[in-house]
Amino acid sequence: MEEENQKKESLQHVQLPNDMTRGTDLSPKDLLIYVCIKKHQNKVTKTCFPSIETIMELSSSSKPTVLKSIKTLKELGYIEVTKDGRKNVYHFNPYKNFEPFSLEFLEMKNLTANEKAYIVATQQYMFKDLEGFGKLTYTDTKLAEIINLSYNTVVKHNKSLAEKGYLDIIRTGVKDKDTGLMINEKIFHLNELEQAIVFKLQNHEDRLDKTDLKIDTMALQLDIVLKENKQIKEELDRLKHPNKYVEVVL
Repeated sequence: MEEENQKKESLQHVQLPNDMTRGTDLSPKDLLIYVCIKKHQNKVTKTCFPSIETIMELSSSSKPTVLKSIKTLKELGYIEVTKDGRKNVYHFNPYKNFEPFSLEFLEMKNLTANEKAYIVATQQYMFKDLEGFGKLTYTDTKLAEIINLSYNTVVKHNKSLAEKGYLDIIRTGVKDKDTGLMINEKIFHLNELEQAIVFKLQNHEDRLDKTDLKIDTMALQLDIVLKENKQIKEELDRLKHPNKYVEVVL
């Protein structure tokens, strides 16, 4: 029954490479547009060709914004764009670590495009040790710096997400060592944000790790059994043919 339930779990998601904002000029909106393009990726060819209008609709962005983001993503090497007639064909460069975003999250009507972009940019910095929630312990100043947003915009998004019930802000009474500013812990309700996929994938990875460990253990046990079996065969052969093992002394 458990295996059947696991099969029913949908692991469909869009992957965003980690650390895209570190050392770059990419904005949270650029990351959102990257994810909106990648949503259409073909599983076999690893490419896609959504129209500019489709990207505009999904990201709730203007045409100039979408074109500017595509240009920046190309220049920084996160995507390649080729032409097939009049269509843009998007190719995605490889990466190792990523953050998953569900299709349901991308299509949420209760979030503005800028709020989605804020969450897309910040999720990689959240601690996800409690299922259903993501915790951020950066000051708003530090967070604004690492995700390439203004301080006022970060504060604005925190306030709007809190009002919608997707974020709790807890006063910790702890000061940041570098700035001396008070740290307010931010608790994002990821399940409410349709981001249960984060924990489904974590559980899936845990099951795979346990399976790999079980296979490694079985392989080791088999190796031990084979060696013991070989020793037993050699001992039986020694008993049956003692002359075969007589040592010659010169």
